[in-house]
Amino acid sequence: MKKIIKYIFLLLITAIFLFPVVFMIACSFMSSSQISEMLDFANGEYKNLNMIPEMFSLEQFYQVFFRRPEYLLKFWNSVIVTFPTVIGQVVVSSLAAFAFAKLKFPFRDKLFFAYIVLLILPLQVTLVPNYIILDNMDLLNNFLAIILPGTFSAFGICLLRQSIKYIPDSSIEAARIDGASYFKIFTRIILPQIKSGLVTLTLLCFIDNWNVVEQPLIYFDNSTMYPLSIMMSEIGNSDYGIIFACGVMFMIPALIIYFYGHRDIDLSFSDSEK
Repeated sequence: MKKIIKYIFLLLITAIFLFPVVFMIACSFMSSSQISEMLDFANGEYKNLNMIPEMFSLEQFYQVFFRRPEYLLKFWNSVIVTFPTVIGQVVVSSLAAFAFAKLKFPFRDKLFFAYIVLLILPLQVTLVPNYIILDNMDLLNNFLAIILPGTFSAFGICLLRQSIKYIPDSSIEAARIDGASYFKIFTRIILPQIKSGLVTLTLLCFIDNWNVVEQPLIYFDNSTMYPLSIMMSEIGNSDYGIIFACGVMFMIPALIIYFYGHRDIDLSFSDSEK
């Protein structure tokens, strides 16, 4: 009976969390008139909730992909901002985490404590200092203004350090006795054992940068460089169908990454619980 109650509770929680996603997908295939009959965007109220399209329509997807190229342009802006940041953060974080976890050098623990302090600082605290530094480097109105700070984020270092810390030192010492370099130890011993942590970091970093809002608004004066995350909030009230179509398009890359690496993500969380 306890197990049945637990599963019912979990199903209810899952339904609550999945409802916005299902509702968005359903509305993306509705006409703008049907959506306007259901939702009052001006007052934020539901007039008549309906999950089934009265007339299946692909007009909004046709508009987004073929007739109005500004939406695809914003989508590619999101890609340009996100993918280099994710790749850079995974590479830099894995190398730095290996150094903090397994190498001995002066002030290692104090330096890592400084990274912890950076991790707990809110994003809004560092926006102004970053803006001044990027202005002096002449990187404003440049995608590097978002890519570089994201690449050297402290979050990935702290996350992967905990995964590397549990790798036995004896395996590294044995490899050193056999003449392996630190680079070979890192690529042959460390990386295969922290695959779940790398996948988890990739997903979390992707979501964080895919949904970026504050940095483009502050670092970019040219609105053509804005990612889709900002463009979706600026779509006119008459384009209800396009809002949901862009939401579906915006959701697909994150789902692909999750379904590709969900087993490693589940393994990472189970290891952390242990």
